[in-house]
Amino acid sequence: MELVTLPQSRELEKSILGAILMDKRTLPLAVGHLKKEVFYDLGHQKIFDVVKKMYDDGVYVDITTLNQKLKDDEAYKELGGAFYLSKLTDNVTGAHNVNSHIEMLIEVYKKREAFMLFKQSEYECLDNDSQAVDLLSAVNSKLIALQEYGNIHEKTITDVILSLNYSRDKAQGGELLGYDTGFSELNNTLAGWCRPDFVVIAARPGMGKTAFMLSSIYHLCILNKIPTAIFSLEMSSEQLVERLESITSEIPLKRLRMNNLNDAERKILLKTDDKILLSPLHIEDMGGISISQLRAKATIMKQKYGIKVIFIDYLQLMSGQGKNNQNREQEVSLISRSLKSLAKELQVPIIALSQLSRRVEERGDKMPQLSDLRESGSIEQDADAVIMLMRPNYYEMTNPIEIGGTEYATNDLVICKVEKNRHGTTKNLPLRFLPETMTFIDYTN
Repeated sequence: MELVTLPQSRELEKSILGAILMDKRTLPLAVGHLKKEVFYDLGHQKIFDVVKKMYDDGVYVDITTLNQKLKDDEAYKELGGAFYLSKLTDNVTGAHNVNSHIEMLIEVYKKREAFMLFKQSEYECLDNDSQAVDLLSAVNSKLIALQEYGNIHEKTITDVILSLNYSRDKAQGGELLGYDTGFSELNNTLAGWCRPDFVVIAARPGMGKTAFMLSSIYHLCILNKIPTAIFSLEMSSEQLVERLESITSEIPLKRLRMNNLNDAERKILLKTDDKILLSPLHIEDMGGISISQLRAKATIMKQKYGIKVIFIDYLQLMSGQGKNNQNREQEVSLISRSLKSLAKELQVPIIALSQLSRRVEERGDKMPQLSDLRESGSIEQDADAVIMLMRPNYYEMTNPIEIGGTEYATNDLVICKVEKNRHGTTKNLPLRFLPETMTFIDYTN
């Protein structure tokens, strides 16, 4: 059987370690972008690991101090000890090449890790007890993590200033910084669905979370052709599309479901289906999807379809695949942190629907609060914005409600409460709910 030589480069490893010892300007760069596993040689791994610990502890790093820390280590002794450290600097001319050397070493490491991952996957594929969907999801997640590791092309302050000025120019010209939410006051408050924000839409059952989501998707995807993904853990893709048909055509949902349509409405429905077919909408209705599976599927959708906005219905139905001894609150916290991280990685806004606890029902005014987030954990902390929905008519409230100095009748009113806004003010906004088509629209008196 032929022995395989794994991708490696001891010369690159020596060059980087030598640069660290010779020019202290390279130390933060190397420590910031490398981990000991990038080095193939076990002795080099040990040297770098000790260098990193010394750097983290604020200990001055040179040949003498490093040798003092390493002198009793067997792997270090096998390399040649202090003499080996001194020889590392022989062929180093300075810090100017260390960037490219780090990139090249990371490239070798990625090839080595990819080989090991695929080799391990061969054995797992032969395990009859393993599930294909879990195996593929795990492999995909590891590949994504491997692809993302080691990007050392950092933004300069010039890049950041140019980006800010571009955004301000858009705002000055009346453009939204993000994508149209479908609601004018919400656009004014949040500047649209902005990347890479993680937004939570929270409400008790029956308040219309899914209707709010689909009303926004109608504006985003059907009217404005923004590539949009829905991860629906509660409703099937058929149910979602049927509700979009009702929103788009303005034909009552009940009549659509019963197929109780006249000839004119059937013609409208055909045109509506054409609009939906031509829209860049992608629906994944896999129930009980895990955060790792969602991450893998979202990444593929981003690469394949250029997805700009992601909706999740709803957060508490996801599984975290964390440690077995985690309680549900810890698991939901892991999910919310992962969604915030995913929004940043993919550079898209992620809007996740969330349930509220029954404590809302115990209060007289029925207005939700951040503390009502069910199994909240870190949802409140991770979210860039939290929007809460409350329909007074659902609770048989009849007295007019004042919002922003104006009184609104309660029969079709929805209070859209921006309870958290990392980029601006918090406030209550009035929306109107049209129950026949399950649609949210701006409230105009």
